[in-house]
Amino acid sequence: MLLIKFKLTMQKYIRNGLYLQSGFNMTSSPQNLPWQTMVRIQKSSERPVYLQLCDAVIILIKQGIVKPGTKMPGTRAMAKDLNLNRQTVVKAYDELYAQGWFELVQSSGTFVSQQLPEVKPRKLDIENSELLVSETTGYSFKINEEIHAPIKPNRNITGFHDGPDVRLVPAELLSRGYKSVLNRKSSRHLLSYTEPQGSDFVRKAISGYLNSSHGLQTNENNILITRGTQMAMFLLSEVLLSKGDIVISAELGYRYSELTFMHSGATIIRVPVDDEGIDVDAVERVCRKKKIRALYVTSHHHYPTTVTLNASRRMKLLHLAEQYKFIIIEDDYDYEFHYESSPILPLASADRSGMVVYIGSFSKTLTPGLRMGYIAAPPNLINEFTKLRMLIDVQGDSVMEQVIAELLNEGEIRRHMKKALKIYRERRDFMCTTIKKKLSNVIDFSVPQGGLCIWAKYDKDVSLPELAHRLLKKEIILSPGRLHDISSGKKLNSTRMGFGWMNLNEAEKAITILQDTIFKM
Repeated sequence: MLLIKFKLTMQKYIRNGLYLQSGFNMTSSPQNLPWQTMVRIQKSSERPVYLQLCDAVIILIKQGIVKPGTKMPGTRAMAKDLNLNRQTVVKAYDELYAQGWFELVQSSGTFVSQQLPEVKPRKLDIENSELLVSETTGYSFKINEEIHAPIKPNRNITGFHDGPDVRLVPAELLSRGYKSVLNRKSSRHLLSYTEPQGSDFVRKAISGYLNSSHGLQTNENNILITRGTQMAMFLLSEVLLSKGDIVISAELGYRYSELTFMHSGATIIRVPVDDEGIDVDAVERVCRKKKIRALYVTSHHHYPTTVTLNASRRMKLLHLAEQYKFIIIEDDYDYEFHYESSPILPLASADRSGMVVYIGSFSKTLTPGLRMGYIAAPPNLINEFTKLRMLIDVQGDSVMEQVIAELLNEGEIRRHMKKALKIYRERRDFMCTTIKKKLSNVIDFSVPQGGLCIWAKYDKDVSLPELAHRLLKKEIILSPGRLHDISSGKKLNSTRMGFGWMNLNEAEKAITILQDTIFKM
C-alpha cells in the first residue's frame, strides 16, 4: 500500500514560502516540489511500483496539493528524486496520460491536465499526514432511528446465547461434501452464474425434504433459495406490503420482522400471546374492524416465549385468513428442534387456498454461518420474489447449496439432527433442573417443548440490563431482554436464555456465576 507522508522536513518548505495557509503556492517549475518527501514507495508491497507512483500523484492532485497546469519533472529527474528505475517512471507517466491526469505539451514537457477541476488545497496536519480519508460524509443522508447500530455479537464469550452450538456442526461432513462437489467436472458450472431462484436440483431436494418431514405438498416451482430467513422476510415484505398496509404481530414477538414490515411502510397491530400461542380470537376482533393485509406468526415455537400454537387455533387462523383474505407469514425458524413428540406440522401443511407463505432456514439446523434458507409459496409469488432477489443478490452460494441438497438426499442432515437433538435435550434438561434448584426464587419459566432457549421471567427486584452488564464483565453472556420490549406501555423483565450453546460443565459454571452475581446485586 502506498503511503503519502510529510515529514517534519516540510517545515523547511513552509519557512521558504512553498507551503502557505491554503496549501502549496504552485509555480510552473517542477523543481519546487519535494517529490522525494511527498511520495513514499513500498517496494515490498504487492502493488507494482509504477502504480504506487500513479496513486501518489493522483492523490496529491485530488488533495489540491498539485494543481491543474503544474509542470511535472521529466522522467529522468523524477526517477533520480525517488531513487527509481527510469522505465518505472515512464510506465507510471504513460498510465497517468492514459487516465487523463497528465497531458503532453509539445516542446514544453508534461503537465497536470488543465481539464481537471481545481481543488482548494488543504492545510495538511504534519503529525497526521497519513489520514487521507474523511471519517464522515460530505453530504446528508437518511438516518434509520428504528434499528440500533450493529454491535459485536461476542460469540467468543460463553454464556446463554440464543442459537446452536457451532461445535456440533458436522464440519467434516460439510468439508468432504464441498470438496466432492468442487472436484467434479460436472459441477464446475456452479462456480459461474446460476439460477437466482436456486438450481433445480437444490429446489427439488428442499421440496422433497419439506414434503416428507414438514407435511407440505410442494415441487421445485414452489421454492426459492435465500440467504437465511431475514432475506426471505425482506423479499416478501417488499413484494407483498405497501405503505399503509396493516400487519398483525404478537405483543411478544420478533423485533426484526416488525422492523422489516415497517420498512415497507406497513403499520403493526399487536395481539396477545398466552400459553397456547397467539390469541386468534383477538386476531378475529381486529379483522372485524380493519382491513388486514398480513399476519406474522412463529407457530411451532413462538418467538420469544417458545410456546406452541395449539391445533384448534391453527385451524381457526387458516379459516380467518381465507375469510378475511389476509396473508399468513409463517416463520418456522427452528422446526427441527422439538423434544417432547414429533414436531407439530406447520400451518402451511394444511393450507389449501394459497394463504400461507412459509419460510425456514438451515442456519439454525446446522450453523448461523451457513446462510441458506428458503421460501415455500405458490409459483406465481415465487416468481416475483425471484425478480427482487436479483436486485439484492444475484444468487447464493451455489456450491454450498449443492452440498446441502446432496446431504439432504442422502439422509445425512437427518442423521446429524438426530444426534444433535439428543445432546440439546440433555442440555435443556440439565439447565432447567439446575436453574430451578438454584434460582427458582428469582427466575420463573416453563420447560420448553422445543427450541434452544427458555423464556425466563426475572423477579422485579433484579434489573436485567444491570445483571447482563455485570455478567459481561465476568465473560458470561446474557441478553438484557430489550429486544423483546416491543409493545408500547410495557416493560418486560424477561429474556431468552439459551441452553444449546453450552455443554453441561459450561452451563453449570455459567449458572453458578449467574447465581452469585444476582445475590450480590
